[in-house]
Amino acid sequence: MSRLQGSLSGTVVEAQSFGDWPWALHITRTTTPSAAMKLISPRDFVDVVLVKKYEDGTIGTNATHIEHPLCPPKPGFVRGFNHPCGCFIEPVPGEPDKTNLVSFFQSDLSGFLPQSVVDAFFPRSMAEFYPNLQKAVKKFCS
Repeated sequence: MSRLQGSLSGTVVEAQSFGDWPWALHITRTTTPSAAMKLISPRDFVDVVLVKKYEDGTIGTNATHIEHPLCPPKPGFVRGFNHPCGCFIEPVPGEPDKTNLVSFFQSDLSGFLPQSVVDAFFPRSMAEFYPNLQKAVKKFCS
């Protein structure tokens, strides 16, 4: 699995990759612990992920949910669903310490969660994501 993928979220407990295909294509399962004082049960997500580094230094990650025989539902976890998502991290010409970032995510936590719980959880989760993304990109590019 790419060094970039496994370190993007501070809430990920485990990240596994199944198969090794060309083009940095992976089938991944990520699991998250319970959250919001255990109001949100542990989740697992299975995605097909493409990580690509372009000639100009841009890094792209693209992913979407997939069902895979090596990733059956885990007992005690609710299967979440990631709609098509990803990031594009593009170097700013002439400024080696800066990048432009475009990210798009839409996750369905599934289960029977009140919308107020989801609304309270996601901003904190996304706030943790971006500093972790910054660290992962520095590792990936070094």
